[in-house]
Amino acid sequence: MTDEPGFHDVEWQVAREADKHTPEFDPDLLKLTLTLYRTMSSFDRAGTAELAPHGLTVSQLNILTVLHRADRPLNMGELAQAISVRPANLTNVVDGLVAKSYVERQINPGDRRSFLVANTEAGERFLAEFLPSHWRHLDALAWQLTGDERRTLTALLAKLRTSIESAQVVTP
Repeated sequence: MTDEPGFHDVEWQVAREADKHTPEFDPDLLKLTLTLYRTMSSFDRAGTAELAPHGLTVSQLNILTVLHRADRPLNMGELAQAISVRPANLTNVVDGLVAKSYVERQINPGDRRSFLVANTEAGERFLAEFLPSHWRHLDALAWQLTGDERRTLTALLAKLRTSIESAQVVTP
């Protein structure tokens, strides 16, 4: 791999795209988009590598930790909202955790047509053993950010998420 700018370089891609568009094109928006995608891909790869020895996915860990912090079992809608996915996309992920005996489904007493999801003792034991090294892993990933930078980035990402979720998308 060469150090010369090219298709792998965000600045190069933004400059190339800017040459093709009208003045209302915002190069900073493209730079943000490319950087965000690349960062999420890198973060996802790091999480996948960390969890592979445990036979878990990033989504499964996310569910386990949300249920760990919840003060009660959650229905699929609540769980989906907590991890920002659609309930239909959760079924297979929860099925995998049920198969590992890390979560269980319970009949929802408030709506017998649905069920609640809760961590099992095995799921809680896994988290008790896994989370201390996980926090060190996350700290190692974000080592270049100060505490203030982490808080600022968190606030900006939350603001971006709110913007995305409330946007009225323009269809061409």
